[in-house]
Amino acid sequence: MQRFIYITLLISALFAAIPASAQYTSSNKKAIQTFEQAMSRYQAEELDAANELADKALKLDAKFLEALWLKADIAHKRKDFANEVTVLKQALNLQPKDENTILALGDAFFFDYKNDSALVYYKKVLQLPRITEVNRNRVMKNMANAEFRIYALSHPLDINPKHLGNKVNTVYNDYFPALSANGQTLVYTIELPQTKNNPLLPYTQEDIYITNRAADTLPWQQARSIGAAVNTMNNEGAPYITADGSKLLYTSCTCPDGLIRCCDIYYVELDQAPYFGLPKKFSSPINSDYWESQPCLSADNNTLYFVSNRTGGFGGKDIWYCTRNDNGTWNGPFNCGPKINTSGNETSPFIHADNRTLYFCTDARVGMGGQDIFVSHLNNGEWSEPVNLGYPINTRYDEARLAISVLGNTAIIASNRDTAANRSLDLYEISLPPQIRPSRTIFVEGTVYDKANGNPLKSQFQLVNISTGDTLQTASTEPKYNNILLYLPMGNDYALNVSSDGYMMDSKNFSLKNLDSKVEKITLDIPLEKIATGTTIVLNNIFFETDKYNLRRESDYELGKLVKFLNDNPKIKVEIGGHTDNTGTETHNKQLSQNRAAAIVNYLVSHGIPSARLSSKGYGSSQPAVDNDTPENRAKNRRTEVKVVE
Repeated sequence: MQRFIYITLLISALFAAIPASAQYTSSNKKAIQTFEQAMSRYQAEELDAANELADKALKLDAKFLEALWLKADIAHKRKDFANEVTVLKQALNLQPKDENTILALGDAFFFDYKNDSALVYYKKVLQLPRITEVNRNRVMKNMANAEFRIYALSHPLDINPKHLGNKVNTVYNDYFPALSANGQTLVYTIELPQTKNNPLLPYTQEDIYITNRAADTLPWQQARSIGAAVNTMNNEGAPYITADGSKLLYTSCTCPDGLIRCCDIYYVELDQAPYFGLPKKFSSPINSDYWESQPCLSADNNTLYFVSNRTGGFGGKDIWYCTRNDNGTWNGPFNCGPKINTSGNETSPFIHADNRTLYFCTDARVGMGGQDIFVSHLNNGEWSEPVNLGYPINTRYDEARLAISVLGNTAIIASNRDTAANRSLDLYEISLPPQIRPSRTIFVEGTVYDKANGNPLKSQFQLVNISTGDTLQTASTEPKYNNILLYLPMGNDYALNVSSDGYMMDSKNFSLKNLDSKVEKITLDIPLEKIATGTTIVLNNIFFETDKYNLRRESDYELGKLVKFLNDNPKIKVEIGGHTDNTGTETHNKQLSQNRAAAIVNYLVSHGIPSARLSSKGYGSSQPAVDNDTPENRAKNRRTEVKVVE
């Protein structure tokens, strides 16, 4: 976990004043002696004793400026901003033009969220005849933040934050949430007291916890450790569940001294949960000799985003990504570039299931304070200018990873916003306003199974965007129910091809255009028949020009799959059958269907399939699959079939 600690400019001046040769604003030797004792206690983090000694020094000399500065800094560390302002105003009365004191007053109001008062003092700094460049940059940055806060606080978002309760949240820091695609499993990191036998670790240890719920509207169950296969005596955290639910990605820091330089990204198989396989470490180019953490895998499993401090970036920690090759190896790493990364730290990437909306945290952009969450959209290969999610998603405190539901309307956030309960980082469920939601995404699930006995099959599938021809996902399925899980953005037509050894191929065509807003999930039924004489399948992704037999470009994907199927099964012979609806004359329909079937045979022959294995037949409207009573049914009757004839 990363913490952000503010140190005033005043304390730097105090440390410079410690040497015996220093010239204090007081000439009272006893006051100076008492003040130097206070500074020693301050350096030892004994703030109560330091504050008491500073008070004694001021009783001996009420104009002792350095003692006032020390008290102001102690108040700042305690977040007692009202007292800090009081003390700094006393100091300002002693030196009305002191640049650091005026700036410190602006900062005290700034950190107390008194943004209008902060702007007053920041403007006073800019009005001084001479100021350092460092202070000028600090003032300009904080003024921009204060002005943003004023706007954001006056335009709050309606997010309805709901604390996840004590079955999930603890008295410790709970953060880095990640949701399963169905929204019923939550994994996250807890920063626990260090109890395992590793004396070289710091006082706390990070472990991954998991909780479940039966439905979105039901409460979360008691969280539990994800188990010894993942959690060790070292630090594990920043978990992420892949969209298909097959893997848990996470970070493990294995240095014996607990330092972060040895943090790398690992994964375990989740198919056998609650029992996991052995953790596996990603190799280069994902992991390196530097620090890697906070993985997030795109819904198509092809792009892995993560955070690293490796060289070649723009700041301290940057967001990087690697892309997967067809053989499972990885390309990269690639930096997300200056639209995302800054001279500061960018962390907590979350790529939504739409594969184009990236949420992330940064401490270097204009915001509410601490580290804020931003969103950027990928358009034509370029990231848009990041937008601050606004208040109250972002607060004066630190926000960490935002885990957004597949539907994009809710999210889980880690925040320490509940100061009244004196909480550390806790998890909250929030509603996402429409203006910061990702693109609408639909959950598509299906089961590939043996048509004869209903048993799930091990298979391979490929998903293609019909209009572009781009392959979006290629994967294998395990023999279990709901073994195909897809998360697809709206607005496209898709083709899904499924194959399994010894079975006929199957193709699906489904559209995510103009869906009713209430539709959240599409279920596909994918029965496969064993290859046998008489077995017939429909090619759902063959497209012709209207009333013509010219194959459209969108058919290339399906035809390529048919070529592969025939090459993989070289002993079978097939008939390509063309069918029409009952519109028009039967003579015309029969000729049209014959020409279309012949066009497919010609394509297959041109791609290496022997003509002796192929035949074509046009059936016209003589064998309707359904009644020709609606436009939808007539569309189903306009089809191309493949039948095994030998």
